[in-house]
Amino acid sequence: MHQALRLTEIIDQISWHTDRDSLPDLALTCRTFEGPALDALWRNLPSLEPLINCIPTHLWGHSFQGELILLRPIDTTTWATFRKYAFRVHSITQSEDPSSIIEYLRILMLSYPYPSSTMFPNLRSLAWNVHEIHLAIEFLRMAFVSSLVSLDLRIASISPALICMLSTIGTACPNLTSFRPQVDNPTWNRELVPFLTQAICQLHRLSTLTVCELEDPGMMHVTQLQSLKTLWLYIGPSSLRRTGLPPQSLGLECLELLGLQAIRLNHITDFLRCLRTVQSKHITAVFSSNASEQQTNFISEFCTILLERCNNLEAITLCEPFYNTFHNVYAQPGNFDPLRRLRNLTHFDVEAACTISISDDELGELVNAWPKLKTLRLSCYRDPTITVLPTFHGLINVLRLCPELVSLSLVIDTTQLDGINVKSPGNGNRNNGLQELILGNSPISSPLDVALVLNSLLPNLPGVNLEVWIGGPLDALFEKPWEMEQWKLVNCLIGGFRVVRTQCLGQ
Repeated sequence: MHQALRLTEIIDQISWHTDRDSLPDLALTCRTFEGPALDALWRNLPSLEPLINCIPTHLWGHSFQGELILLRPIDTTTWATFRKYAFRVHSITQSEDPSSIIEYLRILMLSYPYPSSTMFPNLRSLAWNVHEIHLAIEFLRMAFVSSLVSLDLRIASISPALICMLSTIGTACPNLTSFRPQVDNPTWNRELVPFLTQAICQLHRLSTLTVCELEDPGMMHVTQLQSLKTLWLYIGPSSLRRTGLPPQSLGLECLELLGLQAIRLNHITDFLRCLRTVQSKHITAVFSSNASEQQTNFISEFCTILLERCNNLEAITLCEPFYNTFHNVYAQPGNFDPLRRLRNLTHFDVEAACTISISDDELGELVNAWPKLKTLRLSCYRDPTITVLPTFHGLINVLRLCPELVSLSLVIDTTQLDGINVKSPGNGNRNNGLQELILGNSPISSPLDVALVLNSLLPNLPGVNLEVWIGGPLDALFEKPWEMEQWKLVNCLIGGFRVVRTQCLGQ
């Protein structure tokens, strides 16, 4: 054996870079590779099925009633093999339908003859992203161990046993830094909140938390967590909020990201109004844009309270959970006026939340307040009822006022070329840093003119991003085939210009 293969670090690297399907063969080559190869094979399980496969098939059978049973007890040798592999597991992600293995899993967990904490002593991350979590109680009891730092549970069904199990998370997994209980049906929150509150009040190292509104002790605990950097809250109507805390007695400090989701934007506004302050660099508000009575003034009210509570914001995102382009709220540029006082804003994204009617002058006035802007996403869909669109003049102004811009999504009228020299549209001004440009279903009549203008303004741009047309928000448009061909031609021309420019520079 080569001397290099006697170094543990090299053996480990070989194992980690070996294809997963080849790791069993690598483990069988020699004792030197066995341990590292098995570590790599079992460290991150994509499902629980490999654990079931540790038990010989001849031990399984069915009763006269057709129920799955063990025909014989699992012997100590088999358990030793099981534990040898389970000891190596650091993460489990169950994303496939567990129906075929759930009964095997329950019996296996109930048959385990050792203390429950010894089954997965090194488990760090657990994600259950499928249905039937209420049937996985036995497994969860084994998987809730003190070494766990990340827990992601999709609660697609509930049972009394599961609800009680949730309340033990704080004591069973005291070292959690990331906790995300995803509740499929919001009406279950009222039943779950007391148990989630108890669990979260016992977690003192959380840096990432996704949860519904908690009872008062839970909300107080969350607002006092110095370690918390990312918080996602699901907000209910203020009329259903029951709290004994005085108004503005709570504040959120030291956050990097605050995400708030509700049916209506005014529910989020009401929640922010109840807080004393919000110190977060990034705020994301997710609301249903096609909810009844969703009004434009909700955006203005949200922006006003946002400025009052969050004066150090650097990033703002408004969106709707399913990105329904055709039911967006109609907004005016003036709705965002309060936010113009946030001079340090680097990220502004509202394209998935509202449809904006904006002129060249209004666009320039809006972005003039944000010279540090790096990401601007105003629109990718041109609503037929919108008659006012920015033109290339507006685009040129945005690039001039926001020199650090790297990503831009904006619908413009590319057919309006009055006053535009297609070969030198920006009077020599260029943006060399823009990496992404989304123009959505912007009106287009001459792909050549559009390509010439973009090539001059953005010499390093590889092309217009067309992902919004492919499985994105514009995928269902009737005019998609024709418009897609126009934009593909634009990209083809831009690519050709780039090749010519490269060859000329090379000469």
